[in-house]
Amino acid sequence: MRLLVLSDIHANYPALKAVIDNSPSYDYVIFLGDSVDYGPHPNEVIEWLKENVDVAVMGNHDKAVAYNVDCMCGEKTHELSVYTRNAISFKLIRDENLKFLKKLPERKIVEIEGYRIYVVHGSPLNPLYGYVYPHIPEEKFRTLTLYEKTPFGSKREVNADLILIGHTHIQFKKKMNRVQIVNPGSVGQPRDGDPRASYSVIDLDNFNIRLYRTKYLVEETIKDLKKLRVKEKYLRFLINILTQGHIE
Repeated sequence: MRLLVLSDIHANYPALKAVIDNSPSYDYVIFLGDSVDYGPHPNEVIEWLKENVDVAVMGNHDKAVAYNVDCMCGEKTHELSVYTRNAISFKLIRDENLKFLKKLPERKIVEIEGYRIYVVHGSPLNPLYGYVYPHIPEEKFRTLTLYEKTPFGSKREVNADLILIGHTHIQFKKKMNRVQIVNPGSVGQPRDGDPRASYSVIDLDNFNIRLYRTKYLVEETIKDLKKLRVKEKYLRFLINILTQGHIE
């Protein structure tokens, strides 16, 4: 059983298509949230998710579009997020796709081939907004990934063999105790210095976790942003992220 793990597509359909076309074979698709904002293809991305994904959770941008609330994203990209949500996402997204976003859960636990897999966008402790970077102090990393909040506000240890997270747009895998934590990176907006679309394939038969990158036609995404007449200030910002793979 092979899992294709995707996160943070951000309405970038050429990047998603390149991942699907170039990925090793897979049996099951898991999406970690943030299908919308920043990019010009919210409907194309959501339509693909609806038809192909086995498990999907809500990201902070999915919630922001679904319920017209603040995305609570990082300071460097907050203004860009608000602009693209108003200028692109809200204008283009179809009602049936908005309904899809509203139905997404904030977290999901699935058992596949005897493995208990915890699926979330940010972190188990903060599903929508928790940033987990691979370089943070070990104790903080442990707290964010190995604990979740109970309905009563207290903490409890996560019961899982594999924890899948996104949100930071930074690809990594790291083992804590007996638990493997994987961030596949961002399909549509990598921000770790490599602009290629990133994803992961996990082979549960031998518990082999592979992190992948693939080139895509970024010019197509930029061309479609220009067709939408994105303001020059924000267009330059988006082009820099898309072509350089980081935020200045």
